[in-house]
Amino acid sequence: MPTSHMGEHDRESDQRNTATVTAENPLTEDAAAAGVPAQTVNRPLGPDDSGIHPSDVQTVSVGYARVEIYQGTLAEQTAWLHLHNRQGTFRLVYWDPPFFSGKQKAADRGSFSDRWPDLETYLVEMDEDFARLKTLVHPEGFLVLHCDWHASHYLKVIGDRHFGYQNFRNEIVWHYKGRRQPARLVINSKHDNLLVWAASSRAVMQPVYDPWDREQYVSMKRQQVHSDEDGREWIWGHNGRGRARSYRIYLDEVVARGRAIDSVWDMPIVNTTAKERTGYPTQKPVALLKRIVALLTLEGDSVADLMAGSGTTGEAAALSGRDVWLGDRNPEATALIQERMARIAQQAPTHRGRIR
Repeated sequence: MPTSHMGEHDRESDQRNTATVTAENPLTEDAAAAGVPAQTVNRPLGPDDSGIHPSDVQTVSVGYARVEIYQGTLAEQTAWLHLHNRQGTFRLVYWDPPFFSGKQKAADRGSFSDRWPDLETYLVEMDEDFARLKTLVHPEGFLVLHCDWHASHYLKVIGDRHFGYQNFRNEIVWHYKGRRQPARLVINSKHDNLLVWAASSRAVMQPVYDPWDREQYVSMKRQQVHSDEDGREWIWGHNGRGRARSYRIYLDEVVARGRAIDSVWDMPIVNTTAKERTGYPTQKPVALLKRIVALLTLEGDSVADLMAGSGTTGEAAALSGRDVWLGDRNPEATALIQERMARIAQQAPTHRGRIR
């Protein structure tokens, strides 16, 4: 069985007081190396009934958010979370598994294999992981599967079987730019797929907007622009066919709010010169995960990424006031996550905003 892909990738009590980090804890060394004050870490001692050692779970305070870091397989992580009554507690489970690319992925700070004996072997493992991850999703939460053309059509069918066809909400296309070659057999593939399932019909998304300017809005509406006595510009709005000129739409309000997002997201990849680059293969951009977190959660919610890679989900969620579970079976990945969480701790907000 090939090594699983380490992707990019109950509300907890407000209590954030934990034991001070001890000298032998690697997080202390990571923080010091990064020039960041040591964060408080809770490392309970002794094995539990599952045979998994709780000391493998490191809890780091990042502002008022709690980040838990675990090295282990997805099955081991799920077992630990069940043992500690964490099933059904995550409003968002982000999953960036192997894409069935048939390649060995490697970069400066890590590597993993995405080679499989055959498609059936791959799909059996994905089916098993779907079942495990579903148990972690809050009854009003979401699972987001990050995949691409290699197997997205198969994974959609498997996901519908676990969550129900009626609970599939969106296929989001993450489009990015890059070098293109003239087509001979296939055209350039420059997008990934985000498949979004809700746990139930009660799960709701949050409004997210793209910025736009006056000219873009006026060009789209193709209406005459009017002005009030005070100079504020507006156009007529209507409540349906045959009900034109029902109310006024002020251009400054529309521009300030932005345009509601659609299902195609244009965002750059993490290129070789990006400041956020960690050196881990297949690293996803923080902007992408920030949008996913903003769309599907509120401050105070919990987010999980059990194939967390370099920890991009952790940065996006923790800096937005969400508690985060970050796990990966690759020790290179969890070491990198520890360093990254230590660095971002100094950027974290120190007050809570909106809580569900």
